[in-house]
Amino acid sequence: MKEISTIFCDIGGVCLSNGWDHISREKACKEFSLDYEEMERRHKPVFKQFEKGKFTLDEYLNSVIFYKERKFTKKDFIDFMYSQSLPFNSSLNIIQKLSTNSKYLLATINNESRELNNYRISRFGLDKYFRSFFSSCYLGIRKPESEIFHLALNVLHKNPENCLFIDDREENYHSSRTTGMHSILLDEPENLQERLEEYGVEI
Repeated sequence: MKEISTIFCDIGGVCLSNGWDHISREKACKEFSLDYEEMERRHKPVFKQFEKGKFTLDEYLNSVIFYKERKFTKKDFIDFMYSQSLPFNSSLNIIQKLSTNSKYLLATINNESRELNNYRISRFGLDKYFRSFFSSCYLGIRKPESEIFHLALNVLHKNPENCLFIDDREENYHSSRTTGMHSILLDEPENLQERLEEYGVEI
């Protein structure tokens, strides 16, 4: 196996909790007394476009939540959405150490809506660790579409054999492997160091 020099990393499920997944939406429904089934019925047709940057957060909320008058404000709801993002300190500590090692270039390949993605990068200082952010909201494509992996490789001019991708979702893991890069399907953030060492990555 060729030496790893570039590490692509998902954000939600690897570095941080997921941004706006079904668990967060269930919590939001309890917090604001919303009908979960109705929310999901309105969420599903638009969420892929939302993550591709085709919908702003305001447009998404108007379609999914504020299509009728509510007893709470849009700011209340957005603040709740942002509050669901929590750091995985065990993996962030490893990412921080890797970012100081000149042997490795770190970048993300992640699915996220624009406003939430920008908030998470700023809130948790991710731009201190990652050189580039290949985020679905910036590129208009999302995992598991193989195009997003090819684009990241081409932009950075990297040989896939020298690249490692880390994700917590099986469909993204399999898609990344079609490019020829090495991949880790991470089951728990606490296992990140062990899995990286399997590929000879020095922590």
